[in-house]
Amino acid sequence: MNVMEDRDNNWQKDLQFLLGDTAILEQLAEQKTYIPFSEETIDFLDALYQALRKENRSVQVADLAAFSFWCRKGNLSHIREQYARQWNGKKVIGRGVAFHIVPSNIPVLFAFSMAASLLAGDPVVLRLPEKETVQEQMILSALRQVMETQPEWKKRIVILRYGHVKEVTDALSRLCQVRVIWGGDHSIQEIQKSVLEPGKTELAFADRRSAAVLRADAILEKEDLTDIVRGFYNDTYLNDQNACSSPSLLYWLGSSEQTALAHEKFWKVAAPYIQSRYELGAHLAVQKWEQAMYLAATKENVKIQKFGNEVVLVKLPELSANVWELTVPGGFFFECSGENLDGLYPALTRKCQTLTCVNETECTEVAEKLICAGVSGVDRVVQIGHALDFSLIWDGMDLIAQMSRLILSQLRS
Repeated sequence: MNVMEDRDNNWQKDLQFLLGDTAILEQLAEQKTYIPFSEETIDFLDALYQALRKENRSVQVADLAAFSFWCRKGNLSHIREQYARQWNGKKVIGRGVAFHIVPSNIPVLFAFSMAASLLAGDPVVLRLPEKETVQEQMILSALRQVMETQPEWKKRIVILRYGHVKEVTDALSRLCQVRVIWGGDHSIQEIQKSVLEPGKTELAFADRRSAAVLRADAILEKEDLTDIVRGFYNDTYLNDQNACSSPSLLYWLGSSEQTALAHEKFWKVAAPYIQSRYELGAHLAVQKWEQAMYLAATKENVKIQKFGNEVVLVKLPELSANVWELTVPGGFFFECSGENLDGLYPALTRKCQTLTCVNETECTEVAEKLICAGVSGVDRVVQIGHALDFSLIWDGMDLIAQMSRLILSQLRS
């Protein structure tokens, strides 16, 4: 397929190939699909892990180190075993070329998205955002290194950058069998103006928000809160609270006396920890304070608490479904409390993606209560410190299942 069809000469200056070229892109649909978790794919990603590990700087970049560690052969083999049990002998193969569009707010998301497609058995064309990052540079460098020793992968991965040019998106959408769009909502709506042909698959990850459930007695019984505070910081501040899975609502669970004591104890440790590490831009600081003042002026019984510019707490008497429309990034948290989870349920709409809890036992208990309550939202319940962990189950969808297909092999009885 000629991706330059129906384009004028100005199109070429809009397109920047970071991995691959036009010739490779045009033959991408001719590449065979693999079975999910093929040995070739796992070996390739493990080699990528090895290449990144040799780069000393990668260890110092937390999200890059997490991606690298995830690509280890041992980890991917373990995941393959889980899928093998799930499929129980069924025949599964990739769907075909997967076209990925990723945002700029999570620098390593493009790499996880690419890896998921490769593990599903699909060749990949991936559009990077305009903003270049250190993580992007290091992953691309490692990919090039690995492809020197495994050159067959040069024909299966194309990574490029282009502006908001609908004709290019049209062409790449015609080329692919799977289109993966990581939000926000406006970006998804714009990309979907390039209509997919019937029979093709689309995964669109819309804007979501998240919450933390802080059980007061769990906070009070811990002598040292360092691990919880560190995990909370990593969940929220590493990406300026921009990730869909970063909590912007804190729900304190317990009696009024317990929650007051736990709140004081937690922020006595958390506030200085955050202030000593987080560099807040002036724009975000102003945006947070303006939003807090607006809410205090327009909502009844709202209380504001502030720890420097780094932490702004907006205490609400009760929660409603529209709380997610009022969030801003950079360390801005709504807080509410209750003796049970009933007070949290109104906020658990489809807009809510992740709940973080203090420990694994609480995660299990909360998940069971959500199912019993029949809430429409929440696709993940994870321990504090793991909100940003990547999983092949995302927003309630199995990425491997969505990007591969089952072949029915049935004998007549």
